Amino acid sequence: MPLCGFNQKMLDGLDNFQKGLVEHGIIHRSNIKKQDFEKTIHKELDDMKRFQDEIPNIKDSEIREITKALTDYACAFYKLVKKNGIEDYEKTIKFLNKFYFEMDEKYYSELEGDAEDMKKLVVHLNTLK
Repeated sequence: MPLCGFNQKMLDGLDNFQKGLVEHGIIHRSNIKKQDFEKTIHKELDDMKRFQDEIPNIKDSEIREITKALTDYACAFYKLVKKNGIEDYEKTIKFLNKFYFEMDEKYYSELEGDAEDMKKLVVHLNTLK
């Protein structure tokens, strides 16, 4: 598995999604509301937390699971952007794209079929900077 044979289309999709989260979700909303990025990120994270509390009420189990995963991803991404600095968001996106690519590449080129494949994969991922 790791990411099902990760390819450029998948990277492009994530790249656009992540840029949209920052450029629309943080920068655009901050400009509209005339507030700093920190406050906007805090508000977005608060909104998503409240939404996460309601996600279990989505009746369709697959839609519920996808919605939860997407919301979890957006929250974690905002926290990473906040930690690394919004001014460096493009570096953060490049790092994530490289991370996902290397995760998939390492698994399929070296580890697939190994009894400790996932353990070794995580050890490798912890070396990526």
